[in-house]
Amino acid sequence: MTRRPINWGKWFLIGIGMLVSAFILLVPMIYIFVQAFSKGLMPVLQNLADPDMLHAIWLTVMIALIAVPVNLVVRHSAGLAGDAL
Repeated sequence: MTRRPINWGKWFLIGIGMLVSAFILLVPMIYIFVQAFSKGLMPVLQNLADPDMLHAIWLTVMIALIAVPVNLVVRHSAGLAGDAL
């Protein structure tokens, strides 16, 4: 059994892609948390008790509970339809 040589160019490009993806995901998330907690924990807790915030959270949960099953059914149906071709 012979081993193929490692393709360093491929792994370099994969690594660069992973670094860019991590940067794009982590930097905005870190910035949001730093800004949210810049004045301490109490303003965050006060905002979580605000009726408008609770309504926004409720709407987000309801939309997710509707969108996820619909997405599941549509994607599954499309996969089955594509498999039948």
